[in-house]
Amino acid sequence: MNAPGRNLLKVTGVLYCVFAGLSLLIAILGLLGSGFLGSLRPEGFIHVRAFHTHVLPEGAMWFFLIILLGFGLYRLLLGIINMLFCNNQKRAGLLSLLGKFDLWLVILLAVFAVFFIDGFSFVWFPLLSFIPAIMLLIGSQRNDIRPGKSDRAEARAAKVFLIPAFLGLTFITYIPLIAVFLLSLFEWRIPGAPSFTGFGNYIHLFTENFFFWTSIRVTVVYAFLTVAIGMVYSMAIALLLNRKMPGRAVFRTIFYLPFIIPTVATFLVWQLLYSWQGPINSIVNMLGGGRTHFLMNDATIIPALAFIAVWTSGNIIVIKMAGLGNVPRVYQEAAEIDGANSWHRFWKITVPCMTPIIFYNMLMSLVTHMQVFVPSLMMAAGGSAGRGIVPESYLFMTFTMYREGFMNSFMGRASALSFVFFVLVGIFTVILFITSKSWLFYEGGVPK
Repeated sequence: MNAPGRNLLKVTGVLYCVFAGLSLLIAILGLLGSGFLGSLRPEGFIHVRAFHTHVLPEGAMWFFLIILLGFGLYRLLLGIINMLFCNNQKRAGLLSLLGKFDLWLVILLAVFAVFFIDGFSFVWFPLLSFIPAIMLLIGSQRNDIRPGKSDRAEARAAKVFLIPAFLGLTFITYIPLIAVFLLSLFEWRIPGAPSFTGFGNYIHLFTENFFFWTSIRVTVVYAFLTVAIGMVYSMAIALLLNRKMPGRAVFRTIFYLPFIIPTVATFLVWQLLYSWQGPINSIVNMLGGGRTHFLMNDATIIPALAFIAVWTSGNIIVIKMAGLGNVPRVYQEAAEIDGANSWHRFWKITVPCMTPIIFYNMLMSLVTHMQVFVPSLMMAAGGSAGRGIVPESYLFMTFTMYREGFMNSFMGRASALSFVFFVLVGIFTVILFITSKSWLFYEGGVPK
């Protein structure tokens, strides 16, 4: 009896042989020095051409051509195997494994075509190369007679739907992160050419850059202060707005509104409120205190900015309100029967049931506030502060990156600072995940 995917695998085998021939042709022409790939890299695309000229090691294109040659031979072998085993259902697992491996190779080829060949002139080749890989996976799945076929089908469907997210993370997060690390190994002051310096930029940051340690201190203090106050504030407001009272919908709108106000407009308004003659100074003066420059005094800058960030945390309030609505009522009723008062019910029932949401909000708030940038750009980079001395409390790490890279044109140092910042955020994230195991509560048990 013929296998269900026989005809599809036969066509797939032919396509693999065709694409193998194209791969071998391109690789051989490149190795013979025909300049085929070079012709696809126009002079006008200056950034990629500069990267290829100054950053890529000598012989990198030859290395790619050798890889492409091996890729062509592998696909030729894969096409022959497809045609030989197209009617053998016992080999479906092997074909599926080869198809997955081929799919990853095509993804890597597509990355090279997008980032290293200008004008997307070569991207048609990896895009078309996806066709036989997908056909091989479908054909092998039809022939698969191993136990657990339905579970594997669900897993494959999940992986297919995860492809857009994976590609987005790859092209928007992972590849730029790798590129930042590579650029941090070069001394590159625009518009000059980069020169390899190894870990010289990191040594400069840790030993010579006066603002580096200051920026770390300011960023960490601001982030932790904002997260701590924000968690308490959002929980208190969520508890109040979750109670039955007249005009509850209006109050919910009022507290959520600051979150959707444009950031620049928010800081412009608060700049007026914090000004020397502003209402906040006037209230302090009426109570017997002295006026102060809240946004120019290092002792008050971080608390003032933290207050603004907490005021705009309407999204966290909404999430906690939703979480409070999902706290099982049976727990509250059982505690009331046992004689627990409101405080005990809140601390022993509401808070534990809310810990997954608290953890999520804490994690997202920490990452968000570690990346604070707009206050520094508006308060320190513009106006009289931009032409004079910038207060230390505005030297957040993101602003220091911006100043090194786009104001002083040291792209290598800015990249090194960016990578250190990434590691710092990663460390705090890992610590938060590790410590959360001792206080997180899931009604259905801890997820694996």
